[in-house]
Amino acid sequence: MLYYVQRGDTLAGIAARMGTTVGAILNANVICNPNLIFAGHALIIPQQGVDLPKAGAGPYYIIQPGDTLYCLSRQVGIPIQTLIEINQIKNPNLIQPGTELLVITPTTNDPEQLKLSWERIPDEDCEVFGFTEYGVYYLGSFEWAAFGTRSVRPLFELLGHRCEIVRMYAAISLGRMALDGVVKAGIESLQADPEIGDYIKIALRRITLAEQGRKRVHIMMTDNVLLTAPQLGSTSTPIPKDSEIIVLRWFMPSPTGEEGPVGGLQIYDRVQLAASGQIGYMPRLGNNQITFI
Repeated sequence: MLYYVQRGDTLAGIAARMGTTVGAILNANVICNPNLIFAGHALIIPQQGVDLPKAGAGPYYIIQPGDTLYCLSRQVGIPIQTLIEINQIKNPNLIQPGTELLVITPTTNDPEQLKLSWERIPDEDCEVFGFTEYGVYYLGSFEWAAFGTRSVRPLFELLGHRCEIVRMYAAISLGRMALDGVVKAGIESLQADPEIGDYIKIALRRITLAEQGRKRVHIMMTDNVLLTAPQLGSTSTPIPKDSEIIVLRWFMPSPTGEEGPVGGLQIYDRVQLAASGQIGYMPRLGNNQITFI
C-alpha cells in the first residue's frame, strides 16, 4: 500500500490507522529520523504476504533534513567511509538536504581496472552476452562517478573503443558524472558521431545543468511514460526522449508486488517533469534499469 504523508502525521499515527507498526514502516522505507517525516512524502506501507525491498534508495538517495551518514550507512548497507569516498564528501558532518547521494558498492577502487574490464568484455564481433551488459556496463556507468575526476582520462580513452556498446556507456557515464571543465571540451566534437552522438549531446546538457546548479535534473535517454500511481495499469502520460525530469524519490517497489513486463518485481521512481511540474511514477526497465542520465 502507498501512503502520502499529511501535515501533522506521525509514524505512530500512520501505523495505527493502517493496521501495522512503526517498525514495519521503518523496515519498508529509508527513514533516518522516525520523528521527522514530511508532508507529501510517499511511504510504502507493508502488507502481509507482500515481501518488498526497502524503498527510497538506489542508485541514488535524496538527502532529507535530519539525515546523517551514520544512519544512511546502516539504511543502505554501505560503510560510512565508502559513502564518503564515492561521493567525494569533504565534511562528513555536513551533508546538504536535497542532494543526490550515490549509494552503490564499487567493485574496485581502481578506475584502470574498471576500464580494463570494459575493454575486454566484447568479443571480436562486439557482442556482449547474457546479463553482462547490465552487470558490467549499466552498473559500471554509476561506478565511474565513484572515482570522480580520476574517471575522466580512462573514459575518454573508452570513447575511442572499437565497439559501439563500450563507447555508448562511456558517454552515458560522463553524463551521469556531469563534470565540467575539460570534459565538455573533450567530447563536443563527438556530437556528430552516428553511433553515440545522441548520448554525447545528453552528457553535454547534463554538464551545463550542473554548471547552473541543477545537477538533480536528469535527461531521458529513451521514451517512457509517467504514471499517476506506481501501477502499470494506471493513467499514463507519454514522456519523450530528451525530456528533463527531477527525481523526488528513488527506487519505489510496486506496493502490491506487481511483476514487471520482463519479469521480476516492478520498480518505479517518483519524478517531476522539469517543464510542467507534473509529478508521477516512472517505471524502470528489466533489471531495474532507469531510462535517464
